[in-house]
Amino acid sequence: MDKLRTYTDSRGSLTIVEEGCEVPFKIQRAYWIHGVPQGEERGKHSNKVSSEYVIAVSGSVEITLEDKNGRKTYLLDTKDKGLLIPPDTWDELRNFSPDAVLLVLASHSYDESTYINSYEEFLKYIGK
Repeated sequence: MDKLRTYTDSRGSLTIVEEGCEVPFKIQRAYWIHGVPQGEERGKHSNKVSSEYVIAVSGSVEITLEDKNGRKTYLLDTKDKGLLIPPDTWDELRNFSPDAVLLVLASHSYDESTYINSYEEFLKYIGK
C-alpha cells in the first residue's frame, strides 16, 4: 500500500497520484464504486491482463488480495492511501462504510473475457 503525497495548508489538502509514479501503468479507464449497501461485497474476481490502482476518496473499504504468494488484507481508510492490484490477483472488497467512494484506475478497457469470476478457477489458474 502506498502513502500518497499530500500537501495541506490553510486552503485544504491536495493529494497527488501520477501515472508512472504511484500508478505504474498507462491509465485506460477510471471508475468509482459507491453506494454499496451495508454488508454487501464487491470484487470477488481476478483479471488476467489488467492492473488496477485503488483509492478510497471517501469513507473506508477493506480489500483482500490473493495471488500465488498468499493472501493479505488492507484497509483503505484515508484519502492518502493507494493500493495496486496487479493482474492474476483475486480481490475481495468488503466492509464499505456508508460514505465510501472507491476510485479505480485501470490499465485496460473493460473486457469480460479477461476476468476469472470463480475462486476455484482462479486457484487452478495460479497453480494452487
